[in-house]
Amino acid sequence: MALLPRILVALAALFFLFMGVQFWFALDGVAQTFGLTPEGLTGRASIRADVGGLFIGGGLIMAHAAWRQCAMCAGAAATIVGVALVGRIVTILLDGLAPGAVPPMVVEAVIVAVLLWARASWKRA
Repeated sequence: MALLPRILVALAALFFLFMGVQFWFALDGVAQTFGLTPEGLTGRASIRADVGGLFIGGGLIMAHAAWRQCAMCAGAAATIVGVALVGRIVTILLDGLAPGAVPPMVVEAVIVAVLLWARASWKRA
């Protein structure tokens, strides 16, 4: 049973790392998918740093969590993804529900659930 959360967290890590690399090296295509429009070099750098950095940083924390079965790292990654999910909820409350807004929220909620499950299963006395 302890192997399943490890595999799922590793898959989430790979997904996040892939997305982060896309923001670094295939910015125009992935930015459009996310509804982002990079304006000038500063905008491009900001998207790479902020969005790409969030994905890569979260992915590295998840990878370490899966590798070491680190409950604290799983909790940290759940916090990062959970705060992103809260940001989406704030957007719905302030601006309304945009078309296509729900699928990323479902993905984030599932990843948070997996990370919290892993965190709970990796706790040691």
